[in-house]
Amino acid sequence: MFRLFKTKSSFDEEVSRQAMEMCEQIISEMGAEIHDDLIQKLSVFRLSLDRLDRSKTDQAEIESLTISMNADFHEVVQSVRRISRRLLPAKMEDDSFQKGISLLCQNMERPGGGTIHFEPTGKELNIPTLAELYLFRIIQELIHNALRHSSAWHIWVRMNWYESHLIIEVEDDGTGFSKVSDFIETLQKKQNTLKMRSRIIGARLRFKKGKKGLLAKVDYGIEHIA
Repeated sequence: MFRLFKTKSSFDEEVSRQAMEMCEQIISEMGAEIHDDLIQKLSVFRLSLDRLDRSKTDQAEIESLTISMNADFHEVVQSVRRISRRLLPAKMEDDSFQKGISLLCQNMERPGGGTIHFEPTGKELNIPTLAELYLFRIIQELIHNALRHSSAWHIWVRMNWYESHLIIEVEDDGTGFSKVSDFIETLQKKQNTLKMRSRIIGARLRFKKGKKGLLAKVDYGIEHIA
């Protein structure tokens, strides 16, 4: 339902309130990711340094710790890369939008975690810069939610180009099928950044049951750019 506003100031106040709520949500999610992922990995690395300092005379222990620390350091680098990728602009200067999404899928994969399959079809078309940015963030958030909340082993990101519109699907196999209806109902009621970004660029966002888990579908009408 649409809410009616008596004055412009009340409308501006509501928009500001929702924008601040979305900002707080994003800040909280990033803080949780840094704490739960990066800080824990750095703590483990610090413990290894302490053990290394105490094992100066044990060559076998030093070699074992060195191998372990190399693997831990790689995990720290991957964690920083994932977090920084979420904060970077949607694409690099010379990348196409589709190339940016392909790189996003590669960078969001986690060793021993979910595998992200990128499946584009059709001929890529030019879309407005704002639409590129918001569609990138929508896909990014959908992948993040699948990895974090549904414990998905596989995520499929499908980008289907048509003459007058672009359909993007993000499907996972992690959510128990019997619980998908509850997830969909919650997502439809919740006012979040996915809905706000979709609304701003005139895209339609829907959630439905996939083959094994949740399927999110974004339908964006393409504005042809000369």
